[in-house]
Amino acid sequence: MTENPNPQPDLAAQFRELGDQLKNMIQSAWDSEESQKFRTELKEGLSELGKVANETVDEFKTSETGQRLKADAEEFKVRVESGEVEAKAREEVSKVLDFINTELGKINQQWVKPNKDEQTEA
Repeated sequence: MTENPNPQPDLAAQFRELGDQLKNMIQSAWDSEESQKFRTELKEGLSELGKVANETVDEFKTSETGQRLKADAEEFKVRVESGEVEAKAREEVSKVLDFINTELGKINQQWVKPNKDEQTEA
């Protein structure tokens, strides 16, 4: 038997080797001193950000503005529970729907009138 003069490359083996090379490169980068330092700095930075955010929220809660916002929220809650907000919303939606229906009626009349004129002329 004669050997194939143009052997086909083993693509599967080449892809496997590429995958192994990529895996090793990523693992080396992950394990590097620079990467570990970066992750440590990132973790510490996020921790500090969390502390500052908590302090800011605590300060806001005790501030005059924070207290006023809390009181406004409580007042709104009472208005919602009493039905006042729903009644006001229904009233406003009703006004909008009345306006839209009125305007659409006017437009419809403008379309109907020329059609009637055309029919009487014919």
